[in-house]
Amino acid sequence: MTQHGDAVPTAMWIIPHTHWDREWYEPHDVFRARLIPVIDQLLTLLDDADEYRFTLDGQTAMVEDYLAIRPENAERLSAAVTRGQLAVGPFAILMDEFCCDGETMVRNLERGIRIARAIGGEMRVGYLPDMFGHAAQMPQILKGFGLTDAALWRGAPAAVGTDAFRWRALDGSEVRVEYLWDGYGSALKLFDPPDRVDRLVAEYVQAHASRLCGHPPAGMFGTDHMSPRADMLDLISRHNARHPEAHLVLATLGEVVASRSHDAVDLQALPVVDGELRSHARGNILPGVLSIRTGLKAAMARAERGLTTAERLDAAVGGASRRKLCEHGWNLVVESSAHDSVTGCGCDDTAEDTLTRLHVAANTARGVIDIALPRLAGRIPAGAPAAFNQSGWARGLQGETVLEVSANDVPEGAQLIEALPVVLGDEWLPVADMPRVLRRIHGRELFGHAICGYRFPTADGLVFEVSRHDHGTFDHAAFSQELQHRLARGHPEKLWHVVTRALPSYRVLLTGRAAGMSAARLLTGGAVEHAVHVSERTLDNGLVRIDVDDDGLVAVTDLPSGRAVARALALTDEGDRGDSYNYGPVQSGAVTRPTEVDIKVEEQGPLRGRIRIRRVHRLPVGLNGDGSSRGSDIRDQTIDTLLEVRGDERFVRVRVTFVNLVGNHRLRVHVPTCGRDLPGSVAAGQYGVTLRGRVGEGGWGEFPLPTYPAARFVHAGGVAVLTDRTMEYEIVTPGTDAGEASDRPDEIVLTLLRAVGLMSVNLHPLRDEPAGAELNVPGAQYLGTTVDTNFAIDLSCPDWDDSDIIRHADQFRFEPVLVTGTGEEAAEPAVTPPLTTHGRVALESLRRLDDGALEARLVNYYHHPEPLRVRAAGEWDRTDLSGAVMEERVPLWELDVPAATILTLRRRPTIPSVVTPPREKRREFSQETEA
Repeated sequence: MTQHGDAVPTAMWIIPHTHWDREWYEPHDVFRARLIPVIDQLLTLLDDADEYRFTLDGQTAMVEDYLAIRPENAERLSAAVTRGQLAVGPFAILMDEFCCDGETMVRNLERGIRIARAIGGEMRVGYLPDMFGHAAQMPQILKGFGLTDAALWRGAPAAVGTDAFRWRALDGSEVRVEYLWDGYGSALKLFDPPDRVDRLVAEYVQAHASRLCGHPPAGMFGTDHMSPRADMLDLISRHNARHPEAHLVLATLGEVVASRSHDAVDLQALPVVDGELRSHARGNILPGVLSIRTGLKAAMARAERGLTTAERLDAAVGGASRRKLCEHGWNLVVESSAHDSVTGCGCDDTAEDTLTRLHVAANTARGVIDIALPRLAGRIPAGAPAAFNQSGWARGLQGETVLEVSANDVPEGAQLIEALPVVLGDEWLPVADMPRVLRRIHGRELFGHAICGYRFPTADGLVFEVSRHDHGTFDHAAFSQELQHRLARGHPEKLWHVVTRALPSYRVLLTGRAAGMSAARLLTGGAVEHAVHVSERTLDNGLVRIDVDDDGLVAVTDLPSGRAVARALALTDEGDRGDSYNYGPVQSGAVTRPTEVDIKVEEQGPLRGRIRIRRVHRLPVGLNGDGSSRGSDIRDQTIDTLLEVRGDERFVRVRVTFVNLVGNHRLRVHVPTCGRDLPGSVAAGQYGVTLRGRVGEGGWGEFPLPTYPAARFVHAGGVAVLTDRTMEYEIVTPGTDAGEASDRPDEIVLTLLRAVGLMSVNLHPLRDEPAGAELNVPGAQYLGTTVDTNFAIDLSCPDWDDSDIIRHADQFRFEPVLVTGTGEEAAEPAVTPPLTTHGRVALESLRRLDDGALEARLVNYYHHPEPLRVRAAGEWDRTDLSGAVMEERVPLWELDVPAATILTLRRRPTIPSVVTPPREKRREFSQETEA
């Protein structure tokens, strides 16, 4: 056996743990019920034996779930953490790193560390055991919280032949990775049967000696939802008595990592892996989770955007803090980001619970906005429409509002959307039922409007005149008296004609312009520099033009540069015999041509133009009996594509909507690029931009389909597709129908829907082993579900790294917050912006903290330094993600932000105190540490 320094000869660390999927093939509440006896037993083992150790999966969600049911055990649990027997955190939840935003990852660690410190301190290792690949900026995020170590399994490339490596983020930040190359259950096979422990351990160490480089391996003893093994100490003690030269030592993962050398020379000797980890070499990364249950990904992004907007509005308008509400919403988002939750690869109940939590999070954000807006509305003249720009950048704003005017009085410059109903109620009532009319009136309110007048046009007729605005007068008592008098004079059998009429109203689109993090009135006489012109098949604002072909495909032209793509937005529908984890191709049956096409202009400009393309495709209902090909039953599937061009925007907005009618299929949309045989693509998400090739690295038993995630944009061949949620994409080189060569350009292909009926299949055409139980999940077929996908096509950024693509993505994702003024006169400005951005560095988060400090998080997505170019009142310090001050009084305008850097700033003078991170207790191999 190898020697480790001067310590007793040691063979292996043994790390008891459980990997606790909070929800998966059972919903959260079922797994929480199962968790209670597991931790009950664990606490007894820890109380009874000081030598026992356990790692609680790197997430504090288990602690929260347990103490919610067993609050009386809080002191016992905390004591075990304080003694170093139980390792908790640092994450709140083990999230999927590609299905949530970078800020969600930050809030995840923030919450996990806070909870762990309340019970004794967090494990100082970024434990990422089961995520389906890892985002490129995770090392930078970990380092931002002072975490210099990670431990992970999936995604590392085959070139890593050691038990550790350096993982480098896009900005150059590095963490040491304890590489769980044999999975998070590597030691399970060494203790069964118990009488073969000695031989199994010796063979394991010998077999992997070349990888271990003399280091005692980290033997992970645990798996999904596993209870602690009560005889573990006895098994290890017996082994060590028989083999004193080859000790097994029980430890937490934090203790093992703390024992490794962090000497600079030793770290430099480790192999380096740059950026994201999405190799299939030593573990399945299950890429199909990106495209299953797409509604979950949309709900996640919607909640994140809503909370981001709510926090920025709260910071802008001031007043009583709404932080606790925002924190509640973020907690729900963090819980939903778990790697078996938002991914959609669990049972139907889990998907429904996750979707509900995300809806509640989004509604919480709406609530915060609702209670913050009155402070803004009071600084805007009563009835005047306005909008809050939550972006850090100045931009043009558009918003719909209702004007009470006649058709001839719709102001020039406003775009008419629709006339609203004038008659809100028209009924004939017998005299005996007329008192119900009085019961409908609450003060002045009737049918959601304010009564501004009434009249009796005939002896048995009553007309109410109502308005959306509270103007005019209405004396309820006088009206009631007059009505009763008229009823008494009339014939008791006579029917009364009661009509409620609203003033003529029109929904209109208005425009305005606001500085970053500010508000502006939407002007009825507002105009845009580049108005939208619409014809039967064309949208054109002088910056970008769309031409629609007869078959529903479109040409997009960037007018200033002349760059163009043709035949865009083709649809391809294919059979899918896979499961929620992996797409499974079938032998035939791809559908590409519609049987019907209808093209209709929906909005004529000048502020916004829209054309709706309705295509009908004849799709097989499902698969044949053995699942090898598509079935013979056919249904007509209607798919609507809405094209939208706004004034002054240099990209085309696209919305694809349909109600899914068939199962076991994958539907994708094609966007041509300006090149062929491209080397790869770049995609943004999780606070970074990643460069990717065309071929994935295989191994392990999973075919490396070259499908990838994009959360902000994907760019290839001079064409960008902007997204508002995580989407699966692939770069495809098209051929002809006969499979021959073609000169058509490569395409960015986006997955709109993947519908399957099994959580995991036992026999998969692209995967050797199951990813879970072969469980029926009819909800994942999305039958009868409305599928809505938004993206944009941007040809104005041929070189993404020297363009405004980040700003365009921000503009696409965030719609302004509309508000109607309630004040008596205009106050200038309606909002004093707490911070504005004027360069290319993006504002990602702005919030008030508990101590009243203002915190801003900005990201330079570009792969070169950019000046910060921020204007803000007061003096600001640069901090790490935990709030520790790194540099005081930074120059906000001149500061150079290095490439791919996440920058956190806090406004002085209130700088929160920073708690020193707890140090891991260092466990060495010695006689004192043997079991």
